[in-house]
Amino acid sequence: MQLHYKSITRTALYCSLLVPLCLSSAYATESGNAVNTTNTHQILNQSQQPPVSVYFLNGIFNTDIQSQTSAIALFERLKNNPDFLQLVNNQQVHLRTLYNPTDPYMGDIYELSAQAGIQKEALAATEARLAEENQNNQYDAADLEILRRAIFNQEIHKANQAYQAQDYSSFNFIHKAGNRAIGHYQMLAKEVKKSLLAGEKVVIVAHSQGNYVVQGIYAQLAQDPQVSTHLANNLSVVGVANVAATTPSASYITNKDDLAVYRWHTKQGGNPMTANFNAIFANGESLSAYFWESAVQKQNDSQNHGFIETYLSARFNTNQEFTPHQPEIIAKETQNDATPKTIYGNIVTRVMNGIETIFSAS
Repeated sequence: MQLHYKSITRTALYCSLLVPLCLSSAYATESGNAVNTTNTHQILNQSQQPPVSVYFLNGIFNTDIQSQTSAIALFERLKNNPDFLQLVNNQQVHLRTLYNPTDPYMGDIYELSAQAGIQKEALAATEARLAEENQNNQYDAADLEILRRAIFNQEIHKANQAYQAQDYSSFNFIHKAGNRAIGHYQMLAKEVKKSLLAGEKVVIVAHSQGNYVVQGIYAQLAQDPQVSTHLANNLSVVGVANVAATTPSASYITNKDDLAVYRWHTKQGGNPMTANFNAIFANGESLSAYFWESAVQKQNDSQNHGFIETYLSARFNTNQEFTPHQPEIIAKETQNDATPKTIYGNIVTRVMNGIETIFSAS
């Protein structure tokens, strides 16, 4: 199976996977219309499950090209996993990107700080509403969590709208960059909405700042009557290097030695979810390093944060072929197992779990 890279735009890269038959790609115009390169409708009619779209949503300081490259790297890991191939056998899987644009100078840094503040405001308002309405005592734990998520979606949407409406000086390009980011959520939400209205099951894999963006997207969709009642059964989110304090689908993976999340962003006022993966290099060396990096760590990622370099533990060579780093990064508790648990294996599993969950809800 080969990945054919045809065209990229600011909007998206579309790659269609017909497992195990062929892998094709198409491009999207700014209006989001896909141009298919293979005739797939006969294959689709054989599948008992609806098409799946796996979206990749990048973090800060990423060009469009880098975002597309990360998406392709993710897809390479998926299509080379036999369990994933079995799960989506004989059905169409689209790879798409939701591009989170990079702003010049300190624009992205300001956005992160602003997003952390918006989230704190929404979380505080959510808990206040639960307390005022005495809802905490009327629901069991599972139902209370569903209610809390519904209220949080309302509050994050309200906070984003309030932020977007603020009138900043035209000379303050940093504030204007952050303001524009909120409006960008609406455009990205429209892309996801198209997939949902087309009957597709959607999984969004968000990296770093993309986890704040996906909150805005999810909140936007939750207020949309056309799709809001179907989100739980049709949309799953997988957070990677999650800088946010919440996640829509309660599915994320963050390495405990991710310095960009647990050092730099916490100093900015961020309150990320607790790390849930303890990783080392396959040679037994720890990733942790605050003021220096080993030769192995430099080969990968000095901050232990990069989507490809650390979380997929892989790279592209000069011919754009996806090759793993040596040594791979593995789970510390499984380093002596015959088949050690890699970080990327955990990501693939979470994507599959998301697909299985929304399949079972059909």
